[in-house]
This record gives sequence, structure tokens and C-alpha cells, in this order.
Amino acid sequence: MKLTRGVILIALLAALFAGAGACAYAAGKPPFSEEFEKKIGAEAAAQVEKEYKRYEDEEAHTRLVAMVNEIAAASSRPNVVYDVRLLDTEDVNAFSLPGGIVYVTKGLLEEAGSDHEIAGVLAHEIAHNCTYDALRQAEKNEEMFTTNIAALITGILLGANNDMVSTIMVAGEYVRRGILGGYSIKMETAADAHAMEYIMRTSYNPVGLVTFMERLAAEYRRKPQLELGFLKTHPDSPDRVVALKELLLHAGVDLNRRAATEWERPIAEEVHSGGSSYAHVTLRGIEIVRMLNAGPAHETPLARAEEAAGRLTEVMQAGLQRFQVGVGQSGGNPTLVGDGTIIFVVYPEDAQALGVDQGEVAQAARVALLEAMHKEQLERLMGTIDRPTEGAPEVPAAEAGAAG
Repeated sequence: MKLTRGVILIALLAALFAGAGACAYAAGKPPFSEEFEKKIGAEAAAQVEKEYKRYEDEEAHTRLVAMVNEIAAASSRPNVVYDVRLLDTEDVNAFSLPGGIVYVTKGLLEEAGSDHEIAGVLAHEIAHNCTYDALRQAEKNEEMFTTNIAALITGILLGANNDMVSTIMVAGEYVRRGILGGYSIKMETAADAHAMEYIMRTSYNPVGLVTFMERLAAEYRRKPQLELGFLKTHPDSPDRVVALKELLLHAGVDLNRRAATEWERPIAEEVHSGGSSYAHVTLRGIEIVRMLNAGPAHETPLARAEEAAGRLTEVMQAGLQRFQVGVGQSGGNPTLVGDGTIIFVVYPEDAQALGVDQGEVAQAARVALLEAMHKEQLERLMGTIDRPTEGAPEVPAAEAGAAG
């Protein structure tokens, strides 16, 4: 994810035009009237679209409009009619302007792991609109619009080099103090909370906002943001993740990330090696179980592996956690169990083929699955989850039979 010149520009333009409009309503016009909002939003949108080209994708636009309409109906301002627009930029971003204009970038569509994640981001932006944050922030900072800020915006618009922009930033006292620049941390935190409220009233999973913010938090840990005032418009991503998790906890929502975003599923494959063949189930490059025979209920080892992978996928999709992985018994045979569901059975012929005890095979599979799930958690923390891990070595684990 990138914090680029364009992202900074969007925040500054939105603040600039909202600030200009604040002067008008402070002079006697009805505060935050529908006409006022639309006027300011249209002015800001015109400037945004001078910098960015619109992106045409009818299918994506239709999907986003449906999302926004459902979320808006669940919001505190259900009568607002939103205008959803796509921007042709790789920046990962979405933002709302007064009057109900919502921009979504192509980069966000490509980065998001699911519609649940996109809906969470849209709910956050709708929350800003519902509480008039752009206009409230502009009213608060109206007196801070100086030639230094205008020079900074002009420099970015005209493609000034980094030295020039840096010079303008250093010269701008209000930028240095962090008084101006998008929404306050308090507003962002409140928007997260309101977004969760809205999403919980829709068909979308509120965990999607958490999984999206977790990737932002991982990016923050890798490359902490500079402590420049106008960049400090959001609470640090790790802090936001903690706050969002607490909201879900108090609401009694299960924090099942796999139900809200893409995740790497178990794979069943046939392997040919040294003139022989077998089937195995792997997860995140770790071999969970190796099928050396067909067992009593399948025609081929691969069929057994596919069933085992299917059962494991189902329990993981339902939110399997590591403490729920164990070894059980079925018909006198050891089993690998996930949250009470038998994933596979170890038969006597499996143990005989391997020259080990049946229980040892089941325990080894349990350890392998726990290792794979731990790897999933680490990759999420590092922000590399759901991305290809080319060149990652396979880690051999248990060799056993599958459920019959």
C-alpha cells in the first residue's frame, strides 16, 4: 500500500474546498444544508478529477453502488443519495466528499481481499459524511488556510520536486504543528465505530474492516509513517485494529477472519516420486497428511486426500482456532479433529505402511496443522498473508490415512 503524492493531494484538496465553503455558511447561510454540502462537494470533486482520470468498470461500479446503498440505508442519514465514482490510480484509497460523493480507487479494488473489506472501508467513509466531518473540520481550521498551505497544494499540483515541497512544508507553521490536514484522530476513531454499527445492520461481515486494517497495520510496522502533521490524520493503524477488535468483542461478533477475506485453503495433490506415488494435503506449504493407500472407503489415495482437504477447509472457514485442534477416536482408530469435526482417520494399514504407531501419526498431523495455522497468523501480522510465497520450502509432517 502506498501513501503517494495523490493521496496527500486528495486530503489537502478536500480540506481546502471544505474550508472555503465554511466561510460561506459562517456568514449566515443555513449550516450544512443539502445545497451547501453539494456545492462544496462538487467543487472538491472538480479539483480531484483534474488530477485523476475516472476509471470505467461497469461491473465494479454496479457492485459498489449496491454496497453503498445498503450501508447508507443502515446509517444515521439513510436519505442521502450517494454518487459512487471510480478513479484510475493504483493508490489504495477511498474517500467521501460533502454532498455524498464517494471515490474508490482501482488500487483499493485490487488490494481488497473481499467485498466485506470494501464494504468496511465504504462504511467508514459514509460515517464521515453522516457526521459532517469534512465540514466540521474545515470550520475548526478555517483560519489556518494561509499562503503556505496554498503554496504546498500548488507545488503538488504543478509537480514540484521533492526539495521544493519539503521547503514549503518546513516553512508552513501550521503544517508543522499538524493543525491542518484532513480529519482529526478523534473523528477517525469515531468513524470506525460508526462504520461497525452500520455494517452490523447489513449483509456484510464487520470483520472485513479489521482484516483490511490489519494489512495497513502490517504496512505501518514495516514502514512507519513520518511524523508530519498532515500525514497524522489517522490513528496509527495498529491502534485502530485493537480498537476495532474491542468493538467486535463487546458486540459479541466472532472474530473469524477467514469468513471475511480471502485465505489460503488446504490443497490435495498427487505426488510422483522415485517410481511411486502418493497423495497429500498441504496448508501454507506445510504437509499436513500423506495418503499412502486408498483406505476402506475410497478408490484412490487422492480421493481420500481430497475429502480430508475438504473437511479441513470447512472447519477452518467456520473459524477454527488452534486450541480446537486435537486427536480423537473413531471406531477404535485415532483421528485428527478440528472443533469436534473428524478431519481424517488413521487406519491400521496406514500405520503398518509407515512402520509407526497409529497414535503417533495422528499426533504428528496435529502438530503440522498447528504449525500451518501459526504460520498463517505470523503472515497476517507481517502483511504477507494471502500472497504467493514463491520459493517457500515444503515442511514435511505426518503421513497417514484419510477419513473413510
